[in-house]
Amino acid sequence: MANTTKLDLDLVKELTEADYSDSDLIIIDGIKEFPVEGSLLTDMVMLIMCTSGRLQLDINNKTFNVYTNDLLICPPNVYIDNYMFSINFDSKIIGLSYNALQRMLHVNKDIWNMALHIGQRPVIRLENEQLEMLDKYYTLLRFKLKHKTGTYYNESMRSLFQPFFFDLTSIIETSYPGAVGEENTDNQDMKPGDALVEKFLRLLANSQGHDRSVTKYAEKLYVSPKYLSTMCKQSTGKTALEWIHEYTMEVITQRLKYTDKSVKEIAYELNFPNLSFFGKFVKSRTGMSPLSYRKQFCGKNKE
Repeated sequence: MANTTKLDLDLVKELTEADYSDSDLIIIDGIKEFPVEGSLLTDMVMLIMCTSGRLQLDINNKTFNVYTNDLLICPPNVYIDNYMFSINFDSKIIGLSYNALQRMLHVNKDIWNMALHIGQRPVIRLENEQLEMLDKYYTLLRFKLKHKTGTYYNESMRSLFQPFFFDLTSIIETSYPGAVGEENTDNQDMKPGDALVEKFLRLLANSQGHDRSVTKYAEKLYVSPKYLSTMCKQSTGKTALEWIHEYTMEVITQRLKYTDKSVKEIAYELNFPNLSFFGKFVKSRTGMSPLSYRKQFCGKNKE
């Protein structure tokens, strides 16, 4: 059995001549070779805009070809094998860590639905206007990585990535009609586990952080909690409980940042048994109390 290597930002930095990078983002002008034997298991998001030539690779045992003006989207938790570059291949590559993607994007049913479509058809043919827009984002991101200055550099980068991914989402929506706003009804290429996880994440998104019991979600889906968690782990790399906690934390941070509701009100709305339990939940994931988190990221104590 061939070896499998985890493909993350650290490995890409080590094996390529990256132009600019930080702990969450990497920018590369073309890859001519990637000296790793065996399969790659992605632990990051890679966007490869082909500017000339051809790239051929297998993603989850399916062969794909990437030609000039194509965009290849490699999501996390997929296997890449048998990658080959033509002599004249050139590209512009943006790599983003999985953790950064989770922090920047609000997990919801549309994001998951698009991820399933991308997993089935990861190559998108770009129109000239789309190519120009992504190229401008690429140039701006590269500039920002080169000039890491300013008190609010991190906040600026997070803010910049949001419109970038919204515009990318629009491109995906255009390329995959029905990928956004509707439940995926094309199950020909979808594994049973993927369909189950899609339904679970839709229920999770609709709960808005109010329900944190794996058992309750499993009952709604007519499966056992263990089976639901196993399918989640296989499809996404995370268990059902990890997804629930991640989504709950996303809801909490959004309310701490963008509402004037007290910590007590937020805890009550999200069905935490008491304020102490809520505080421990937030601190275990942020390293600080809800009040400290609000003060640090909002510039003042809204309490």
